[in-house]
Amino acid sequence: MDQGVYGAFQQGLMGLAHGGHQVVAEMDPGYFATLKQFYIDGTVQRPDGVLPRATKELIIMAVCAAMARFRGCRLHMERALRAGATFREALEALETAAIPGGLPVLWNGAEILGELMTALGPEDGAQGEGGSAPAGSGDRSDVRGGR
Repeated sequence: MDQGVYGAFQQGLMGLAHGGHQVVAEMDPGYFATLKQFYIDGTVQRPDGVLPRATKELIIMAVCAAMARFRGCRLHMERALRAGATFREALEALETAAIPGGLPVLWNGAEILGELMTALGPEDGAQGEGGSAPAGSGDRSDVRGGR
């Protein structure tokens, strides 16, 4: 395993990794390096990208929820929050994904959101109707801190 590639991949995941990452990195380092280049460098941390990281994570979260991949939904929701999304933005992304995905997307996703709200504590800023800053508008790596 190439420790540099693995470390950069883990850093790109904001400390929220899947156990399968290490297995793939150890068993097929070439594939893992290509995956890191596509997933981390070319998508979520793309230097010339126009979407903020938080927005990208909200999109991935919503797709995972719509596909009933709730473990992925949780990981990407927490990454979105760490990247600057608000709890309200995560809820609205789930509400939107429930249109094509069905109400279980909202109910299961909201349950995950509630668990993260309890675990992470209150956030700064308005959380009522429409009262939030744009997704990705600041580093909130600890999620509880201010923008």
